Amino acid sequence: MIRLPHILLLTALPLAACSQPTPPPSAAAPTNAPRGLIAEQVDKALTQARKELRERNLSLNSELHIGDHTTARHAEARSLPKAEITPQGDLLIEGTPVPITPAQRQQLLDYRTQMIALAEAGMEIGLQGAEIAGDALKGALGAALGGEQAQQAFERRMEAKGQALETQARALCARLPALQARQQALAAALPAFRPYARITQADIDDCLSKQNGKSGAAVLSD
Repeated sequence: MIRLPHILLLTALPLAACSQPTPPPSAAAPTNAPRGLIAEQVDKALTQARKELRERNLSLNSELHIGDHTTARHAEARSLPKAEITPQGDLLIEGTPVPITPAQRQQLLDYRTQMIALAEAGMEIGLQGAEIAGDALKGALGAALGGEQAQQAFERRMEAKGQALETQARALCARLPALQARQQALAAALPAFRPYARITQADIDDCLSKQNGKSGAAVLSD
């Protein structure tokens, strides 16, 4: 029996939750993509998610999920006033702009950019996971019919792809120290931001520990 790497399921599941049901294509619709329907739907969902990340306000009350790890999950997070960073670099607390200097605005923009880059990197890993899962499902039958040698070769290919994806996922956690440093610098420069600077060294250590041998997407959630 073909043993699909657990990495395929771990990367596909978070993205399935993000995607919205789409109507089936019409009979006349072109079939020019071999990647599979699941990967196509995930790709569409992620394209929309990237657009929203860049165009909408960035919530500072959100949690950052990387695979099995949730960063900044603190009891007081949801009790804090609603805070957002706009695409223009304004800090809004309960919808009201906080007075800031040009230097503080640039820090807010840099922090927003770094957060979005991390989320988008996680989305890309998730998309690759969905594509690998599609390849595995399509190739499993052919490998099974090809005999034991074909099955083993197929499993090795899938495992190699899965391990490459795991390496990318671990790299997401490795980006947290730089994000924490930027967050702390912003908190020092702008007191109104300070309650929302919640990434700790314990978060970083826990993320790296939990990502050892696992994978997943980076997701921001309210």
